[in-house]
Amino acid sequence: MRTWRFSIEATDSEGRRGTHSGLVDSHSEAAARQGVIESVQAAGYQPCGPVTVKPKRGLF
Repeated sequence: MRTWRFSIEATDSEGRRGTHSGLVDSHSEAAARQGVIESVQAAGYQPCGPVTVKPKRGLF
């Protein structure tokens, strides 16, 4: 399992656009992207741009 840092632009039900970012744990980059999209949609937002996913750099 790896932790990924993500960023995605999405719109709410009124058409306001915003950037959502955070961390997600996943085995692969593709699974991380899909999980972020599903989470954003479950929260009531529509993705309007690509998901940017990068491995999180730790202290170790």
